[in-house]
Amino acid sequence: MFSRSDLDELVAMDARPAVSIYLPTHVAGREIRQDPIRLKNLLSSAAERLASTWRRPEIEDLLGPAESLAGDEEFWRHQQQGLGVFLAPGFHRIHKLPIPVPEESFLGDYFHIKPLLPPFEDAGSFWLLTISAKHTRLFHASRWEFAEDKEIDLPQGVGKIRAMTDYEETQYASPVGRRGTLAHAQSFGEAPEELRKSELIEFLHRVTAAVEPHLKANPAPVIVAAHPEIQGHFREIAGWKEILPDGISENPDALSEDELHRRAYALLEPQLAEARAAAVDRLNALLPAGKATTKPEEIVKAARYARVNTLFLTGDDHLWGRFDESEDRVVAHGSAADGDIDLLDFAALMTLRQGGSVIFVEREALAPPGLSAAILRY
Repeated sequence: MFSRSDLDELVAMDARPAVSIYLPTHVAGREIRQDPIRLKNLLSSAAERLASTWRRPEIEDLLGPAESLAGDEEFWRHQQQGLGVFLAPGFHRIHKLPIPVPEESFLGDYFHIKPLLPPFEDAGSFWLLTISAKHTRLFHASRWEFAEDKEIDLPQGVGKIRAMTDYEETQYASPVGRRGTLAHAQSFGEAPEELRKSELIEFLHRVTAAVEPHLKANPAPVIVAAHPEIQGHFREIAGWKEILPDGISENPDALSEDELHRRAYALLEPQLAEARAAAVDRLNALLPAGKATTKPEEIVKAARYARVNTLFLTGDDHLWGRFDESEDRVVAHGSAADGDIDLLDFAALMTLRQGGSVIFVEREALAPPGLSAAILRY
């Protein structure tokens, strides 16, 4: 799983030359056979560009860790939607990516990181807790990922609670019961409906106790998928501020994991869109005062000198050119020329290095020329 620490490692890397290769990959079908061939072609292209300044043994040593993947059938059988290959002297990383990426390669003084950013910007990390009469599951998820937490010991099923409580209250009896629920109810002949509710409440208390440490260790919004009655009792018992007001109000056992993921993220998405819109509103409010800019040359310089607080990008657009630091001059081209870099990628990398943030928006949301914008620190 590609993580924020993986991204931070690539952002910080300064070894040169830095080779970055991206290709979309396939999880099934005959297209899988084409993926290693496409990687070899991209590596050949990188080797050609390196040949002008590097000797063949050095090039083979640099590209070797990726070349060895071509014949690894097991590796290609277990892919996600994209692959990122990052090579530099004494350094190599191969990352499977949860999103499709354009098929392209880059050679420069830094790794090309812009295609890696969408899984973190607007990812919307959250917990999904599914509760039914028979099963309880906890998923850690985002827009791109959905994985069940197999380590947590969750109580499974309301029906097991009565026997568990009887055993515990027999073994560890005290003058006052732990919550005075099931053993007390049975000894006084509680009505079946009230007993069923007591069992459910006890069950939900146990679910809350099991999940709460995970939530405290990794705070994130919580979405609950459960029948309305179960969901209502759980919200009252847990009382967590992280629980979203809306949940999935039906039996989660009847839904596939893909459906749970889709419906859960749909509940979180409006919050993310609202936050993105608020950031654009702030950008537009600061533009007249000169505390923000949409001029690419100003953005690149500001990013290099740690002046960018928030960088706005619009996806896969490239802005080819060069930044001559000796003359403090940015030159942009309509198409890539020898020695050019993607200036937008450079701005993103420098912004992240200096603790700024990057937000992706629709091109129409930005003032002309609409390729990028930045809120400045000063």
